[in-house]
Amino acid sequence: MTTNSPKRYHPLQVTLHWLTVALVFAAFIFGKYSSLLPNDASEIAPLRIHMMLGVTMLLVIIVRFITRMKVPRPAYASTGNAFLDGLGKFVHYALYLLVFLMAVSGISLSLQAGLPSIVFFGSGASLPADFFDFAARMLHGFIAPALFLLILLHVGAAFYHQFLLKDNLLPRMWYGK
Repeated sequence: MTTNSPKRYHPLQVTLHWLTVALVFAAFIFGKYSSLLPNDASEIAPLRIHMMLGVTMLLVIIVRFITRMKVPRPAYASTGNAFLDGLGKFVHYALYLLVFLMAVSGISLSLQAGLPSIVFFGSGASLPADFFDFAARMLHGFIAPALFLLILLHVGAAFYHQFLLKDNLLPRMWYGK
């Protein structure tokens, strides 16, 4: 970034960031709730919401990544430690990747199991018996805790910057001048 870098992220980037946060959180909650439901199509509303959140999340993360490449952003906030700076860059790209893979694996899982017709059009009395056996389900289930850990690391790093380094990092990802 140049010396002309903005002090804050563009409002579109801020909106997409917090929208991604809300979508990931909501998808996680509805996904966990859906996994506890019986194999009965009458209880499918949480799965329907989870699936809609996942598709929306995929669209938002794609727009967010494209926007990240096109819109000026603040200079990189260094910790003064090469390892932590490298880890920070890795975590940012890994977050993009895991959110993308979470959505894609969920879509793949739902298509393999024929869920769209069951969940959105009511063309079945229950979820497929082998729904829990798909490899995509295993991938989807692996990504969720990995994503959760990366989110904790990301939040912890933001607090580290704000409260220990006192570099006023948090306002950069909020609205204002």
